[in-house]
Amino acid sequence: MQERRFAPNAPIFAMSATFDRSTDSSSSAGRHGIFRVTAAHDADEHASNLSRWNQTYDQLSPGHFAGEVRELWLPHAQVFIERTNRSLRQSCMAWPDAMWFGVPLPSVHAPATVGGIAIAPTAIAVRPGGAEFELRTPEDFGIFGIVVETAEFARYMEEVEHRDPASVLGQREVLSVQPWARARLCRALMEILSEAAGHHAMDVADRADPALFCGDLQERLLGSLVTLLMASSDSAQRATVTHVNRQRTVQRIRDYLLAHAADPITVPDLCRHFHLSRRALQYCFEDVAGMSPAAYLRALRLNGVRRDLKSGNGHRTVSDIAGAWGFHHLSQFAQDYRRMFGELPSAALRGPTGQSRPN
Repeated sequence: MQERRFAPNAPIFAMSATFDRSTDSSSSAGRHGIFRVTAAHDADEHASNLSRWNQTYDQLSPGHFAGEVRELWLPHAQVFIERTNRSLRQSCMAWPDAMWFGVPLPSVHAPATVGGIAIAPTAIAVRPGGAEFELRTPEDFGIFGIVVETAEFARYMEEVEHRDPASVLGQREVLSVQPWARARLCRALMEILSEAAGHHAMDVADRADPALFCGDLQERLLGSLVTLLMASSDSAQRATVTHVNRQRTVQRIRDYLLAHAADPITVPDLCRHFHLSRRALQYCFEDVAGMSPAAYLRALRLNGVRRDLKSGNGHRTVSDIAGAWGFHHLSQFAQDYRRMFGELPSAALRGPTGQSRPN
């Protein structure tokens, strides 16, 4: 089939197209081996070309419509690539007892959205079958679609990866994924559809055994999909563990600083004591506290000074309290204190009557 040229923009208009039929209850197993390519020149016709989906399409950008679907059915899955030249609002519902994974192709336009959430170039969309969801797609858009029977997906995850699918997918509509795994999945999907097209074009006598051929394609499909999901899940889990570890590190450092408040501890001192590189220490504090270690150390000390100044102990001077918190250069301390609290340290020494205690 020749590549279809998309028409240039025409005067603005909006066209609404609806396709609403009862979802075919036949199983994917009864369809496996079916490969087809369908083209359409209006959104209404195009909406009807994806088997077993209930869909409503609204064309949002002007011009003649052109769309194509290349679709393959495997024993427990459906895989397709869909291309459209006009911006669309799509109300979609994949067939029941299945999971849909949407992988948009690279685009120069704004990303597609699912449920109002942008599908970034490093993300995929995930929705359960039998539940309606909304896609908004830009012009010149392409997307790979994978629909897998829920039971088959769960079986594969549990037998091959020993993981509960729910723990990997969660409830999110958009999953951030590893770029290398996403690219690998796209290559695998293109190869699967190309091989299916080549197999379909052969004389019947020359074709491989359909069950073996489709079974092999499905294994490759699930393998690439699960590799993507596991890589992303492991990365997210590592990120969570990393954040927890950083929180613990910052808390340990805080406890250490409070226990040694009078010592003029520096960032290099912390690196040596906690066996951390300066960069690792920086990452910890930026992640947990939103500031550098030096800024955190200074803020911790200044707040300690302020609390002691306001505690009402008239027998201690500003210099005494500052020294107890590791500030031994009083002029620099006064500047830092005023920058932090908008007043001089002596202001905190004023009692209820407004009289200053000795400095």
